[in-house]
Order: sequence, then C-alpha cells, then structure tokens
Amino acid sequence: MDYFFYVYIFALGLILGSFYNVVGIRVPNKESLLGRSSCPHCSRQLTALDLIPFFGYIFLGGKCKSCKRPISIKYPLMELLTGLLFLVSFVIYRDNMIEYIVIVIFVSLMVIVSVSDLYYKIVPDIILLIFFPALVILRIYSPIEHWYDGLIGGMLGFSFMYVIGIYGKKMFKKEALGGGDIKLYFLVGLFLGYQNVFLSLFFAAFAGLVHAIVTGNRERMVPFVPFIFFGSMVAYFVGDILVDWYVGLFI
Repeated sequence: MDYFFYVYIFALGLILGSFYNVVGIRVPNKESLLGRSSCPHCSRQLTALDLIPFFGYIFLGGKCKSCKRPISIKYPLMELLTGLLFLVSFVIYRDNMIEYIVIVIFVSLMVIVSVSDLYYKIVPDIILLIFFPALVILRIYSPIEHWYDGLIGGMLGFSFMYVIGIYGKKMFKKEALGGGDIKLYFLVGLFLGYQNVFLSLFFAAFAGLVHAIVTGNRERMVPFVPFIFFGSMVAYFVGDILVDWYVGLFI
C-alpha cells in the first residue's frame, strides 16, 4: 500500500510540475492557462503522448515530432524535480500533513518562479501575491518553533536582500539583484523562519558562485531564483545537520 502512495505522490508531482511549467511561461506574457500547448518552433499542437510529464520527453527523444527541433530540457527537469521533492517530502512528513502541505506549497511556488526567471529573468508579482497568504496562514498553523518565526524570517530575508540590492547597485554601477528576488525572499523567510533564512542565502550564493566559475559567466546577469530554490531546499532539509557538523569541527 505504501508503494502505491509513493507512486501516486510522485506522479502527482510530475503532473503538477508540467502545469507549473505552463504557469511560469505564460503568466509573465499574460497568456491564458487554458490554451493548448504547442511547439515553440513550428507551432504544432502537442498530442496527449507529447504531454505526458517527463516520460513524453523521453518517448520523443527530446525533439519535436514534427520539426525535429530540440525540446528544452528545462521542461522535463522541472517536472522530475517537482515529483521527487513531493515524494521525498511525503516520506519525511507523512505523519505531519500540515507541514507536508507547507513544503508542497513552497515547492510549487519556487518551481513556477524558477521557470519564469529562467525564461524571462523576472519574478511575476501576481504569483507572489497568490502564494503569500497561503504561506502566512500555514506557517502560523505549522510553525518552525513559534508562530512568529516565519514572519520574522520573512522580514529579515526581505530587509537583508534589499540592502544587498542597494549597495550592490552602488558598487557595480548596475542592478546587482532583481526586485523580484528581493520580494521572493520574504516568502522564503516565511517558509524557513529566521533560523535558516540566512543559511539558504549562503547556499544560494555558493551555488551561484560555482555556476559562474564552471560556466565562465562572470559578467552577464543570470537568473538567481533557481539558486535561491536550491539554497532553500538545502537549508530546509539538511541545514541543521550541516551547521551541527561545522560547529563540531571546532569543538
């Protein structure tokens, strides 16, 4: 019976991940979410087989069936990531369903805004406004320790990123941090609480630095939300373990 639920949760994550791809791409362009998906190159409407989350990409060999142009690997990766995070979170929090709903809501938010940032380098305000009340209410019902931890974390995350944005712009003479990233960190802080919000920023910055070194891209502004997503997940799932390990090195 457990295996059935695991498969169901994973499949649900894949399906919702596919929908989040659509939301992240269409909302910034103010397009309807109800229209049929099509190939961005030849405009061929996708069939039911094409639309199977993750596995459709494999069946098609990563190419459009009509024009043979490559399909962006971002689509299946986001679907797979959503499915895996839904599944892992369920395994960990199956006895605490409120916390599981919290992580599902947060993952949903981060997948959508990551897609928008990857494609357009923006974080739609409407997405943040939709998820904001849900995270506030859920964090009060399922607090990290105290009901106000999330609110403090949100204010700290927003304030710190705002200061970084101002001084970064003065130092580099150009926008060093997008306004969407700054506003997003209020929701990240709501989710993580003040205990882990700065830890998430450390891991996000570290991942961004590694990306810049590996790709050699140190000048062009890159989407930062995927790194925020990564940092938040590391801080949430293993942050305490890593901090205890690090402190133990000096004790």
